[in-house]
Amino acid sequence: MTFLEDLLNELPELVGRMRRHDVRHLSLENGADTLALALTPAMTANPDQTHPVAPPTTAEDTPIPSPEMGVFHSNGLGEKHPVRSGEIVGFVEAGSLRLPVTATADGVLGPALVRDGRVVGYHDVLFRIHPDG
Repeated sequence: MTFLEDLLNELPELVGRMRRHDVRHLSLENGADTLALALTPAMTANPDQTHPVAPPTTAEDTPIPSPEMGVFHSNGLGEKHPVRSGEIVGFVEAGSLRLPVTATADGVLGPALVRDGRVVGYHDVLFRIHPDG
């Protein structure tokens, strides 16, 4: 495995340690490979909880954030696909974990804002939901 593949496998543990020790930025280098991490404050009072607090259920152009840092994979739903709040629209792989990316409101799915297979950060916006109509 390469340096970055090893780090991606250890990403959930690394992120947990960063959150526990209030580390917001981290840059790791190994020869030509570099990985830079930046964490935003969690949206919960519980520092051990890695998923955001319940998102809004209706709003215009509601963002769908990444649940964690990792590699994004689309669920294959196309732009303008109708979605319901809680429907799985993709996944983020973080090491051996495969976390669902779920619609945060009812509406019509906008285009993916991140290409399939790209590394994403915690709460990066992956899609936007447009209101019905």
